[in-house]
Amino acid sequence: MSKYVRYGGLWMGIIVFLGFAGNALAQEIRITATVDQTILTLNDQLQLTITIHGTQDSSPPSFPDIDGFQLLFGPKISTQTSIVNGAVSMSKGYSYVLQPKDVGKFTIGPSTLKYKGKEYSSSPLPVEVVPTRRSTGSRSPDLEKLIFVELSAHKKEVYVYEQTVLSFKLYFQKGLPISGIDYVAPATKNFMEERLGEQRQYEEVREGIIYNVLELRTALFPIVSGELTISPAKLQCDLIIRQHRGRRSSNYGGFFEDSFFDDFFSNEQKRYPIERVTNSIDLTVKPLPEQGKPESFHGAVGSFNMEASVKTQQMKVGDPITISMSVYGDGNIQTISEPVLMVNNEGDFKIYPAESNTQITHREEVIRGRKVFSKVIEPQKTDITHTPAIVFSYFDPETEQYRSITKEPIPINVEAWDHEIPIQLAASQDQAPSGKQQVKILTKDIMPIMTSLSSLQNQGRPLYGNPLTLAYVSIPAIAVIASFFIARQKERLQTDIGYARNKRAHATAKKRLSAARSALSHKNPAEFYSSLSRAISDYLADKCNLSSAQISGEQVGVLLEQQGVGDSVAEEVSGCLKNFDYRRFSRDAGTKEEMEHSFQLAEQLITKLERQLS
Repeated sequence: MSKYVRYGGLWMGIIVFLGFAGNALAQEIRITATVDQTILTLNDQLQLTITIHGTQDSSPPSFPDIDGFQLLFGPKISTQTSIVNGAVSMSKGYSYVLQPKDVGKFTIGPSTLKYKGKEYSSSPLPVEVVPTRRSTGSRSPDLEKLIFVELSAHKKEVYVYEQTVLSFKLYFQKGLPISGIDYVAPATKNFMEERLGEQRQYEEVREGIIYNVLELRTALFPIVSGELTISPAKLQCDLIIRQHRGRRSSNYGGFFEDSFFDDFFSNEQKRYPIERVTNSIDLTVKPLPEQGKPESFHGAVGSFNMEASVKTQQMKVGDPITISMSVYGDGNIQTISEPVLMVNNEGDFKIYPAESNTQITHREEVIRGRKVFSKVIEPQKTDITHTPAIVFSYFDPETEQYRSITKEPIPINVEAWDHEIPIQLAASQDQAPSGKQQVKILTKDIMPIMTSLSSLQNQGRPLYGNPLTLAYVSIPAIAVIASFFIARQKERLQTDIGYARNKRAHATAKKRLSAARSALSHKNPAEFYSSLSRAISDYLADKCNLSSAQISGEQVGVLLEQQGVGDSVAEEVSGCLKNFDYRRFSRDAGTKEEMEHSFQLAEQLITKLERQLS
């Protein structure tokens, strides 16, 4: 048995080795040339590094043609191999030290390599040699070349709600010590934003110089159309430059410098405060086209798909069915509305508002996720054989067209109840005790004998003329009438969903406002604006017997107009919903005073709507 285990381990090692070797062979072969600086004086030395990527078994590359420089030392050879997620990358570097001979602008020519019948070459590098400056101490570095920043967007023309990626990059020369980084992000008013992944770190070659790059990426979703501007980003940091004592120059200093001796002979570290500001970015945001817009479209923009299922297909009349509708894809998954149930006859089903759960599954290149809607319906007839069809519509910015996904009705079997069990409020006569109960005498007394007829007359006020007696007599009648109306009210609340939602709308809105007040006290802006938005949208949905997903900033004006609400109130409600959604998904949450004002405004709007919709 141990022999098989030993051979199995050997074969497994061979397979892994061959896999790594295959990855290495599949890696792209290329050659690059870099220098440690592009502007230097006659007293400086230039370090040139030629790197072969993708292999370590090639012959040395050719030394490039260089005018204006002489070779002092080289090559110094170094190799590097790394394995990340099973992918093997390898490289081999050849470093040279060069001394400028004259002032002027020069070009380091390409270096060539012949490998397995193919020829590879590096790009030429421009280098400038300037006259020696009169030294009054240590010379100041060229800070503009050492560190700079960039701000870019991968799309500058997008549709409303379409995703664009904002990228901020900090470039600083490799090995450059910086500290105290303070980053001020650009203002993104009129955008919803989502962070994309963690901070990226990598190397990039520009004009022959190797830079370390720190990149921050954000997904932006414009919520209004027109010409929008993203303000510049700012960065402040300290550049640390070590000041050395005078040391004798060595022709090979670039190769034999040692950080221990540098620290030993150094006098101090000088900090250069640096501030960098990027350019602003202008975006053209196009409105969504009206042509071809389906009725089931509720603002989803991106690329999506949908799945639908039910937990059971066998039920009785009135039993609840939970339909699970899962929408997934690329786009602002948090703001998409629920799919639409295509009910042919309103009397076939009782439909309840859906609950949703959102999950962001990818944050690296774009925002990608899944939103699951759980919707409960109750079949009201035995002749129902299918659930309603489900339709989800979205706008695809790549094709500039509206698309609709339709899930066919799911077969179900609805049965009638076998028999109804009557509610027994009192015991029947058959269940009465068979034996007769004996009369129980509670007390005994001797009444006086009446000898006068006048004593038989009523000695006091008649009972029917006593107000207290009339009140006691009327209590049962009032109780019967009140119980009748209460029972009727309860029955209507249980059977008429629209009526029940209408009656409970104001109380539900107050609960949402209480949740918003709690979020405000706990300094949670996202939850605060979410509760305010839900307070208004859920109130309108309950009053109009609609799902919350059908209440959006774009459609609320038309809905309130149909309900007879004044134009000024409708515009106020629409503006508030848009503002709350913007505040919820952006960093611009506003001051505490602005949040208090938003809370009071939501309270006032619900009060106004209660007066006009009641």
